[in-house]
Amino acid sequence: MVGKTTLDRYMTTPGEMEEIPIDERTDHFKILTRYVLPRPTRKRLRYKGERRVVHSADVGGEDRFWNLWIDDMVARQCEYVVFMFDDRAFAGQGIDQIGGFRFLVDSLIRRQYRYRNVKSWWKGKKYSPRLVLLVANKADRFFDKKAAQLWQEGRIGEHKIFDPFRDDLIRLQKAGIPTQRNFMATRIGWNVEQALMDMIDY
Repeated sequence: MVGKTTLDRYMTTPGEMEEIPIDERTDHFKILTRYVLPRPTRKRLRYKGERRVVHSADVGGEDRFWNLWIDDMVARQCEYVVFMFDDRAFAGQGIDQIGGFRFLVDSLIRRQYRYRNVKSWWKGKKYSPRLVLLVANKADRFFDKKAAQLWQEGRIGEHKIFDPFRDDLIRLQKAGIPTQRNFMATRIGWNVEQALMDMIDY
């Protein structure tokens, strides 16, 4: 929901970036009543001498695009799903972030997809991602001593920033869909490659 375009650009060309203006945020063309799915692009991840190739799509986070998430995941049979949020969700100012994650979880568990065609209906009947990664983005704004301690002890998931999402994380676990939680600061490039490599190596 937050930082998707920044992450997409960082994966294309690593380095520190500017804040993305509102008029440059993700949007999609519309044909009649249906939005057009964005094409995935090929990215190279490098971390400590290891290299991986991934194909990712930057799908808009506004609620009008939520159905595109499912369309894209089912159509491409995505192995990994990355959901990003920031500290506004914990502060009570990011209801759309919490609602978006719940929509995603509901869709994955109930498989109530709005299929585009018979082919996607067939694919969606058995679709389930290998892993869902929940990322607390903009970590430079909330990474305190407690976060540093949990980080060192490998207990990131216990941080309070993830509290609004715990019920839905439990639902995914019960449904047999593995999850990971991690921190990132995509604009300054902190922990981006490591978090994504940890996800792929699951």
